[in-house]
Amino acid sequence: MQSRLEVLTPDGTGWRREPLAGPPKLDHCEIVGTEPDHSDAYLLASEGFLRPAALLHGHIGDAVETLKREPEFFDVGGHAVRQFFATSDDGTRVPYFVVGDPSATAGPSLLTGYGGYEVSQTPYYSGVVGKGWLARGGSYVVANIRGGREYGPRWHRAAMRENRVK
Repeated sequence: MQSRLEVLTPDGTGWRREPLAGPPKLDHCEIVGTEPDHSDAYLLASEGFLRPAALLHGHIGDAVETLKREPEFFDVGGHAVRQFFATSDDGTRVPYFVVGDPSATAGPSLLTGYGGYEVSQTPYYSGVVGKGWLARGGSYVVANIRGGREYGPRWHRAAMRENRVK
């Protein structure tokens, strides 16, 4: 599940909602610090399949600046992160990520997924997967299965017990 960060601004009739500019697409990002009484600055933690964890600083409406980043352990050149959706038997769209060479038409794939107890498997950097699998021509696929919290409890409960797809 990719992160969606939004800026809510009061206007005369309620709240205006806009995407927060700057966070990397298809990464897991979360706001870790703000001082809304003093400025529009924020600190953002970000990590992706092809980007190690980083601490970013930004101001609403401006680009973000990287303050600190963990080391990289493999060359990401030629690799990309793409998100797709599978359709379950009940018609629900279920997201999954494919990491690897987007021009590869076939090859070995490592598929993983977790979604139990409202815990989602979000994008994360792994030097082991990168150096040991992606760098050797494999693709890495992460499925966001319906036990996680990607779209809230209703999305999760709709596939439980008598509604479980066999």
